[in-house]
Amino acid sequence: MKKYILFFVSALFIDIIISNLFFKNTKYWKNSAWEKKWWRVSSSIYHHDILPNIDQIEIWGEKIKQRLITNSIGFRDKEIRKISKINPDNKRILLIGDSFIEGSGLNYKDTLAGQLESYLGSEFEILNSAVGSYSPSIYYKKIKYYIDEGYKFDQALVFLDLSDIYDEMFIKFNEQGNILTYEETKERPIYKTVFYSTGRLLRDNSTTFRFLNILSDRTELIKNYIKLKSKASKELKKGFFETKRDDVMFYRMTHIDRGFWTFNEDRYNEIKFGLLQSEKYLIKLFKLLKENDINSTLIVYPWPTQIFYGDEYHEIYWKNFSKKNSINFLSIYDEFKKEDKRDFIFNNFIYGDIHWNLNGTTIVKDKVVKSLKF
Repeated sequence: MKKYILFFVSALFIDIIISNLFFKNTKYWKNSAWEKKWWRVSSSIYHHDILPNIDQIEIWGEKIKQRLITNSIGFRDKEIRKISKINPDNKRILLIGDSFIEGSGLNYKDTLAGQLESYLGSEFEILNSAVGSYSPSIYYKKIKYYIDEGYKFDQALVFLDLSDIYDEMFIKFNEQGNILTYEETKERPIYKTVFYSTGRLLRDNSTTFRFLNILSDRTELIKNYIKLKSKASKELKKGFFETKRDDVMFYRMTHIDRGFWTFNEDRYNEIKFGLLQSEKYLIKLFKLLKENDINSTLIVYPWPTQIFYGDEYHEIYWKNFSKKNSINFLSIYDEFKKEDKRDFIFNNFIYGDIHWNLNGTTIVKDKVVKSLKF
């Protein structure tokens, strides 16, 4: 037994040396999915953020490349630039939201911020505070931080995603009232921490372990695709081999679990705490905006799931909430209602995903500029 252990350790040692000397700095070693996105960081006040003044090519989803640039306050922008606390020459419009408004999968000019900037022209300055996985408590904490720092805004557009309600259920606060980071909230036994850390260390330094990880990832992708194809074939009442890739991707786009609460009563009852928590921090946010003379609007929009199955709760809930609290409200649901739902979804959302593509983003931009006064 000792002989085999000694052989294994010696082989691993040689593997690590050869990997670091000859393979690690080659293009074949690189795997974007495993590279740490060091520019996406934790925040001790509002959970997470993006570093200021970065310019990175970022892999989003499975293989989409997007260029991510931030300005001096860490907001996504067309270029690295200094943001002053006050802009006396331009009306300043603040975008607040999650990954849809950050512009996941899109380069800046195609995002909502980029399109608004292009349409409205030089009289307006668009500042995009949105980051993926944000929710109302983070919106409030982040905007309060920048207002307290002395930054001035003229108008705020608050885009409330239906996943925000779900995300809000898992937000936790420390004694100072700041939002705990993911690292502070996760509870992982020490043996698991050691196990995963050792696994990453071997993956990043050993050719053998790297190959095994690549094989595992590819196997997982194939397995997940087969599962989706099986579910799609049952949903469409087609044979497994008659179910095409478009059928699988359409099923994937319309069957995101976190979107079911908007039309399923049981799921709706499960997320009521998230609704109450969202209400609480949206009230705080709009009160903060009003106290600082910032015109504001709450905006809601559907996912492919809602376009295909309808929405019993999300749109009407926030419409009533806005009326009750004297908040300007805008729904973009009607613009996403079409008879041929399948074609419309494929044409306006990233293939296999729930986020808008260029066309979908343009629909939102057009509705915003027609409905709001700038």
